[in-house]
Amino acid sequence: MRVLLVGVGGFGTSWRLALGTTPEVEVVGLVDIDAGKLAEAARHFSLPDSRCFLGDELPWERMEAEAIIHSAPQNVRHAQAVRALRAGKHVLAVKPMSDAWATGLDMVREAARCDRRLVIAHQMRWHPLILKLRELVASGVLGQIGYVHMDFFHGREGYGGTYPMPYPLLVQGSIHHFDFLRWVLGTDPRWVWAMSFDPPWVTGPGMRSAYVAFEMDNGVRVCYRAVPTRAGATSWLTEWRIEGTDGLMEVRQDRVYLNGEEVLSCWEDGEAFNNRRLPELQRIVLDEFLAYVRGGPEPGISGRHNLRSLEMTHGAIRASETGVGQALGRFADGD
Repeated sequence: MRVLLVGVGGFGTSWRLALGTTPEVEVVGLVDIDAGKLAEAARHFSLPDSRCFLGDELPWERMEAEAIIHSAPQNVRHAQAVRALRAGKHVLAVKPMSDAWATGLDMVREAARCDRRLVIAHQMRWHPLILKLRELVASGVLGQIGYVHMDFFHGREGYGGTYPMPYPLLVQGSIHHFDFLRWVLGTDPRWVWAMSFDPPWVTGPGMRSAYVAFEMDNGVRVCYRAVPTRAGATSWLTEWRIEGTDGLMEVRQDRVYLNGEEVLSCWEDGEAFNNRRLPELQRIVLDEFLAYVRGGPEPGISGRHNLRSLEMTHGAIRASETGVGQALGRFADGD
């Protein structure tokens, strides 16, 4: 499969291992607005200037390729993804799917109209810690789950995203954690309440703290806190407490405990989880994408399925702005 990489610097570099170790994939073009990053990526992929597009005004979508990998910021994702879909290309995009609910929904509908595949790269679903939580919940060892508590204490300056925006934490940060919830619990949310704020030591633009409550379809209540702190920051995997009628599962400092006994603390080769190994996880996402394009089953990270995670983010924003809990589930299967 021939692919274009749109957005080659920053997070775009995390795709290099996956792209370079997948024989059936060939990078045939690059798109970016930064001349220096574009030139460096061209050297890495051994591509001539004729296959490198500096700026969005150039007709990169006309290049002969079957798919694009979109690693540019989410504020340009909708326009560029629709452009690619209409040119007959499949789209693998980093998260969040878009910077607004309406544009994310439009991307999914455009993919269906064009009969193209849209996948959102929630690669952290395959982190071994998250997989262990999902495995234990699915096993039934906890019995009937009563509640879930998640804490994300991050750097004192707060999570600011890649560019100024009103809700950088919820839009670009918490989307990961909300997707974790759906994946780990195996269910979707039906209601959300939220409060967004900035503590006095945060001076950057946008709301960088949030308290969010969800009610899931199976009745489980979830409490999520994300706050910038002076000390005691958690990892990106967050700290968890999932309690059921028959047991308690916790994540503390990237270690998983079941009823007080440690069950997982590191990668299989002993490396600590503070190395998230994003390039390796990207390879899993790429394999899922390729299988879907070739006619395999729709993965849980398809654009259609990911609308439920996107809705959690924008439902929380709406609840924050109105002070009123929001019903979720606006996009039903088959809509």
